[in-house]
Amino acid sequence: MGVLDRIEIIKDKKETKSPEFRPPYIYQIPLTFIPGIGTKVINKLLDNFETEMNILHKLGFEDIEAVCGEKIAKNIINAKNGNLTIDSRTVVEYMGKSKHKYFIKYNFSLL
Repeated sequence: MGVLDRIEIIKDKKETKSPEFRPPYIYQIPLTFIPGIGTKVINKLLDNFETEMNILHKLGFEDIEAVCGEKIAKNIINAKNGNLTIDSRTVVEYMGKSKHKYFIKYNFSLL
């Protein structure tokens, strides 16, 4: 079943409901969107915990704090628990040099 098929099925319903077989949706914020986390911190975390999914879904505060400190650990845990509003500044890099700078504001209403 594709997206169009699903839309056709639910288009006239007043209230939609996910099928019973569908797993719950998991909200996650990429590490690069979390304040205080840059390339160096991400590399340090990945060296210790292998994947971003491990960091975002399996680790506790103490594990993260041991590697990158209390402030970053709090930010990651808050993002993980849906308690973080993000205002992220993003720099596009080309060949190691900043080519374009732009600002993006992310407003997440996570529960």
